[in-house]
Amino acid sequence: MHRSHKQSLVLAIALLFSVISFAQKGGHTLNVTVTEKGTRDAIIMATMQLQPIGAMAVTDVNGKATINNIPSGEYTLQISYVGFEPVNTRVKISKDLQMQFQMTPSSLSLREVQVVARQRESGASTANVIGRQAIDHLQATSLADVMQLIPGQLMDRPDLTAKQGLQLRTLQNNSTMAFGTSIVVDGVPMSNNGEIGQGAFSGTAFAGSDMRQISADNIEEVEVIRGIPSAEYGDLTSGLVVVHSKVGVTPWQVKAKINPGLQNYSVGKGFSLDKAGIINASFDYAKAWGDPRQKTRSFDRYTANIGWGYDITPHWHADTKLRFMQAKDWTGQDPDAIQDGTENKSKTTTVGLNHNGRIRMDLPLIRSLKYTLGVTMTQTDTRNTSFVSVSSGLLPILTARETGYYSVPWVTSSYLATGITESRPGNIFFKMTDDFFWRSGKTVQSFKVGVDYHYDWNTGRGYYNADESLPYRPNSNGRPRAFDDIPGLHQLSAFVEDQFTYNINKVNRLRINFGLRFTSMQPFSNVATTALSPRLNAAFTVTKWLDIRGGIGLNSKTPGLMHLYPDKKYIDDLVGNFTMATTPAYYTHTEVYDVQRSKGLKNATTTKVEVGADIKLPGNRKLSILAYEDRTPNGFEAAADYFTYTYNLFDDTHMPTIGSDGQPDFSTGYAYQFTCFATTGQLANTDKTINRGVEYDFDLGEIKPLKTNLYFSGAWNETKTDWSTRTNTMSVPAALLTGTKYAGRNISPVRIVYPSGLDYTRLRRFVTTLRAVTHIPQLNMVASFTAQAIWHNSTWSYTADKNPIGWISSDLVYHDINSADYITFDGGQIATNDEKLQLKYSDNEPTESPTTWNLSARLTKEISKTGTLSLYVDNCLFYEPYLKGNKTSTLSQRNTGKFAFGAELSLKF
Repeated sequence: MHRSHKQSLVLAIALLFSVISFAQKGGHTLNVTVTEKGTRDAIIMATMQLQPIGAMAVTDVNGKATINNIPSGEYTLQISYVGFEPVNTRVKISKDLQMQFQMTPSSLSLREVQVVARQRESGASTANVIGRQAIDHLQATSLADVMQLIPGQLMDRPDLTAKQGLQLRTLQNNSTMAFGTSIVVDGVPMSNNGEIGQGAFSGTAFAGSDMRQISADNIEEVEVIRGIPSAEYGDLTSGLVVVHSKVGVTPWQVKAKINPGLQNYSVGKGFSLDKAGIINASFDYAKAWGDPRQKTRSFDRYTANIGWGYDITPHWHADTKLRFMQAKDWTGQDPDAIQDGTENKSKTTTVGLNHNGRIRMDLPLIRSLKYTLGVTMTQTDTRNTSFVSVSSGLLPILTARETGYYSVPWVTSSYLATGITESRPGNIFFKMTDDFFWRSGKTVQSFKVGVDYHYDWNTGRGYYNADESLPYRPNSNGRPRAFDDIPGLHQLSAFVEDQFTYNINKVNRLRINFGLRFTSMQPFSNVATTALSPRLNAAFTVTKWLDIRGGIGLNSKTPGLMHLYPDKKYIDDLVGNFTMATTPAYYTHTEVYDVQRSKGLKNATTTKVEVGADIKLPGNRKLSILAYEDRTPNGFEAAADYFTYTYNLFDDTHMPTIGSDGQPDFSTGYAYQFTCFATTGQLANTDKTINRGVEYDFDLGEIKPLKTNLYFSGAWNETKTDWSTRTNTMSVPAALLTGTKYAGRNISPVRIVYPSGLDYTRLRRFVTTLRAVTHIPQLNMVASFTAQAIWHNSTWSYTADKNPIGWISSDLVYHDINSADYITFDGGQIATNDEKLQLKYSDNEPTESPTTWNLSARLTKEISKTGTLSLYVDNCLFYEPYLKGNKTSTLSQRNTGKFAFGAELSLKF
């Protein structure tokens, strides 16, 4: 750890304990009884929170809960329970209190419903909360569908046949952004650190958690944090999604969703076991096709969840959940087509067990202890079968796994091959948090101090071919690779956070959330790396109608196993195609470079900055607007580190001698000997990405005669990426190698170095979304119309003109061009001012798409107390126009694939 980091950490801890040393003992007791309205039955395990101190309790079998040692003052009491409307009320505590609350079951017959995302209060992370009513009205089938309620996200039809990664505040799915998005389910992060690729690293490969694996029907609430998260959340660079599954007594609920490309069925029930707690169980099945007319893609998902909430002692509450998920992807020939055996199949099976507990201590510095323990085991089997084509007369079958010269077999016709990958990632997660608070006069502080540990591994067999003599990829990326010999990944973290509130007077209020997180990867080893992540969110109430807010923070994402331990590098060069001893043969030289580990690879870090305002307008109207910038200067990408190797070239007049063993000696008789450059295959922290934009969320209030609420949201986003800081090198232009032994052989004797950081890809998008929600309680019905317009959508792949600044010789020594007139190499030289070394580009104009829009309609109707029917139509006007772009006069059909329709029937009994 850097010395400055150590000093900052020590200072923060010292400051924390100097403050909390004044924490008061004693206080008042709040006793709450929660029952169901109408029946007055006790509600078991309702969650009760007292804000802003964060004190928490859970009701027992009698519906009673207690919070002790509460300082005098005014608080907000929040009570929530699955299937019921939340309670949110102000409470003034100056003595011990006994309070009773009756909770109302959620229904469309109530005056208010919430079918859009809610903005969280200022002073904490910029976030939206999506409740059960909104998920039902949306008819979501997975977590991916829920994301379209977030400002700036695009509307799309449900499609489970393609992997669904999470992208927040970014327009390009590069590896670092996808890999750095965290999804936390019931306190346990879905870890993708144990995923390992086969072959070369791809900066655009899908590396994030697949949101299709999370069934929407078992979700009670989703919190999407776009801004600076709490310090208790780590191992991320971009967004964070916190998912809470259902916990509580619920009736039997059976759901069926049907549309032309998808079927989704689920059943669930919450059982009361009296003093033994509550059992929640659910099962979900989904079947999807890419196109119902040609079923060339399909997806099957089976999900089962069992949760048990119980009180170990009156002061110790726990939840234990077991989750099973199996997903099957398939791509192949239409059943009505001629079957040739080509198909791609993948099956993922995940079993997860997590245990959450809260122990009420009621001590000044330990009000409650919270802990989470999660274990996840995954089995992924992928089997790809296709024809390997022969395009140039013959195809060499390259299978060598050691450096050397080989007589390589070849084929002259296509063959059917199968490649198999067996991956067995797993992870263990543990977190312990101490919560306590302190209040004095107008100041309230709520503290969190904790540690967590994360261990990831992969014990899979890895990649291999069904027939190694006929590989699925007969080239350098087709060699088998085992995963079980790769070391596991350890992470150890500690965090501290202070939620500070200062009530200056009845109007002005200051809220500051400051946190500090320290993470060590592979601690106590010679490859250990550390990261320190300070985070700050602040808000100030200027008037009754205006809050200004801002924040700055640092997120850090540990490299995964695929980053730390890349595959070996295989390079195959043809050295001769001639006849020896009357036997024609195809000879190659294979160079194998064992990467071992990406040396010096550090955590990818993102600095997030945002500033905004929350404005309350007459008529219960609200406007939230903010500007943000997220900078990731050290994302993961392939490094520009080189090694060199030599091989000998033969022809019909230059052949190797035959040794005493009858084998050719390739160290003799060659026509030429070449020294070649190749990248090592290691990864580096040189990928640079900047995301910036403006987001707004405008609640326009209710048009009372129409019983309609209007919500207007949108975002202007810009992503600037591929702005690499790695060494920018190019091969010598072929025109400058004329007359040398390298001419026409696609081999560079040296590498030319150009300035880095000049080229980039810039993406921009401006999208607005208007939602009209009509709620008629008398009819138990809610309808919504959503109109979304993409006003601007452009991509600019900018490449700058460049002059060379240096060159790397075959001994891997860098030479500055300013100090040399010629680039010299074996058999030739090049003038450093030769114009052929200059890189010139002409087309540097962005590509812009024309404005398009989309309109969807949804209707949810409670048929009776036990039945609900929902309908939807996406792109209901079937708007698929033919429009021109800015760089072409050719008409292209736009907005395709957006039309969809479907229905959902839900029964409770």
